Amino acid sequence: MVDYRDAKQGSGQVSGTEVAAQPTADAVRPPGTARRWWARARTPAGFTVAAVVLFTCYLRQSRTISVGSDGASNALQAWDMLHGNLLLHGWFVSDVSFYTTELPQYMLVEAIRGLGSDVIHVAGAMTYTLLVLLAALAAKGRARGREGAVRAVLAGGIMLAPQLGNGTSTLLLSPDHTGSAIPVLVLMLLLDRFSPGGWRPRWYVPVATGVLLVWGLVADQIVLLIGVIPLALVCAARAYQGLAVRREGLRSRWYDLSLAAAAVVSVPAASLATRLIRDHGGWVISPVPTGFASTAAMPKNFSLTFEGLLELFGADFFGEQTGRDAAFAFVHLAGLALAVLAIGLAVRHFLGRELIVGVLATAIVLNVAAYISSDQVSNILSTREIAPVLPFAAVLAGRLLAERVLAARLKYVMAGVLACYAGMLGFAAAQPAAPPQYADLAAWLSAHDLTSGVSGYSEANIVTLETGGTIQIRPVVANGPFIASRTWEANRSWYGPSAHSANFLAISSSAGFDVFEVTAQQASATFGPPAGVYRFGRYTVMVWNENLLTYLRLCLAVGALGDLVGHHAEALRIP
Repeated sequence: MVDYRDAKQGSGQVSGTEVAAQPTADAVRPPGTARRWWARARTPAGFTVAAVVLFTCYLRQSRTISVGSDGASNALQAWDMLHGNLLLHGWFVSDVSFYTTELPQYMLVEAIRGLGSDVIHVAGAMTYTLLVLLAALAAKGRARGREGAVRAVLAGGIMLAPQLGNGTSTLLLSPDHTGSAIPVLVLMLLLDRFSPGGWRPRWYVPVATGVLLVWGLVADQIVLLIGVIPLALVCAARAYQGLAVRREGLRSRWYDLSLAAAAVVSVPAASLATRLIRDHGGWVISPVPTGFASTAAMPKNFSLTFEGLLELFGADFFGEQTGRDAAFAFVHLAGLALAVLAIGLAVRHFLGRELIVGVLATAIVLNVAAYISSDQVSNILSTREIAPVLPFAAVLAGRLLAERVLAARLKYVMAGVLACYAGMLGFAAAQPAAPPQYADLAAWLSAHDLTSGVSGYSEANIVTLETGGTIQIRPVVANGPFIASRTWEANRSWYGPSAHSANFLAISSSAGFDVFEVTAQQASATFGPPAGVYRFGRYTVMVWNENLLTYLRLCLAVGALGDLVGHHAEALRIP
């Protein structure tokens, strides 16, 4: 008997039934391959979707606050860098340079969008979105499954919905200490990866640690308080515990000792980098003198610190509020309570298995303690000095409380609170945008063909930014009975009469908070009688038929001192 199947195979003929029986690509794929691929892809996909949604909401919320001249100064610096002045030759920056953090970010945004005030809103939303995602990743760590998800959601949820008003100004607007937490969180992710239970520590981790700290320190010296000192202290304490208490060999503690050394070395390295920039004609920082608060000021400092912490976590009940605002603040108390509990647990076990828990807990304690005891506590706007407390506390809450939330079967309660936070974020994003500052002044100047002038700091850089540079107003400062060039957030080249000109002075009655705001009397004493004086609304515009820059003198010593005092006076303003 002939085997029919063999005969057909030999003839090369295959029936339709046999074709269906042939193995396909799906049939030969190992079982579970699709599931494993989705398991690997779903976390990046989830974070990508979250980033897009959060950025969109934060951008709309950021626009509810008008941009001021501080943020405008940073945008103008980035614009100058984008057009070739990478070292910011001639620039006098503030006490915080943002040179390695926000300024490159502003350059990127301006390369796409051009020069305008919305650059600050876009960058502020980007910064906070990145901060939320980094906090979620740092909280998740190497945990997987439900615990990893709960960790990330706890951290991100606590930060999800910044409070409207001052909370938005602190967290979602101009560059400040909020973004300076990003280099520290990136460092925490690195150290968490090379820790017990993760990858084996390598020699290049301390090197990378030093580089990250220098990156942060060049931009903002607060990294010394929230990154360098905490890491050095915790690593030194861990090394001491191993060497002196447990009698371990020196070699067993090389990692802790090298991390501490990297933190210490980063300080002179950052100072050297800043000095090299200055010696090559780059930007010059204008340090603000700081000191300890007096005994009489301590009650006010404690009160403002308490209110500031409420503001950071969206739970500020102070000030005039509607019933809705009070309800939103009340719900945010849940996130604050979790943060306080997590900080307490972290401080109690700061030398435990997880290095980053000890570092972040120490950073929070040092940041708050330094703030309370300093003379920098002026009003609620000073909360920017402790802004890193929010993301650090969120990370601790995710890492230390997720297991407890799961064990207590509180995940549905957490989901309900998170839904409320999401609703608050949506409500904030739906609010109308605030009008630009001094937009009426910019429109009037444009209508009268006045495109180059001088004014006090409050009006100058923001009008220049809002008009995309079509109207250029350079900041000046009162110098006794006269007017001098400003040496705070300004470029020396702006005042060269051979290359630039100015024929008007704008004065705003709403800028009276600046004790160095110029007056009409000082203008006449410096420039002589004006050819014309125009008054409209809150403004006085004085016009001359000559270049006013010829009369200005760059009084570095007097002008710098005046700027510092004026900057402190400016901090007293409550919008």
